[in-house]
Amino acid sequence: MQSRPVAATSPRMNRLRAVNVSKRNRSAASNRSTILAGVDGRSLEARRFRDLCVSYADPLGGFESLAEDDAAIVRQAAGITMQTELMQAAIVRGEPVDAEQVVRLTNVLTRLLASIKKKHPPKRVLTLAERLAGGE
Repeated sequence: MQSRPVAATSPRMNRLRAVNVSKRNRSAASNRSTILAGVDGRSLEARRFRDLCVSYADPLGGFESLAEDDAAIVRQAAGITMQTELMQAAIVRGEPVDAEQVVRLTNVLTRLLASIKKKHPPKRVLTLAERLAGGE
């Protein structure tokens, strides 16, 4: 069983206490068996969303290893990426697109991805000499 904080039942107790909550008593989204609850993962959009989430989370150790707040940021970044892709496709088709909205979404996406990278800086890659010297 996994321990997680749960709000205390008494109104006077304004703190969290740890209780054992089985994985069967949690939502599919909490168990990470699905990226978004209530979404059929077989659609083209759902597959693209999942691929983006995995792509953004891989450098950070994988989606399954992310804390809930980081996973939420990754999901948000994937959704915004999909929105910008739809707008870019509309531009290519010659359809009118609100350029200001494209810029806003791109700026938000850039900030989201930067916040994840700031929390999880890339691991230092050892040089060949360091590896041969046993620096692994």
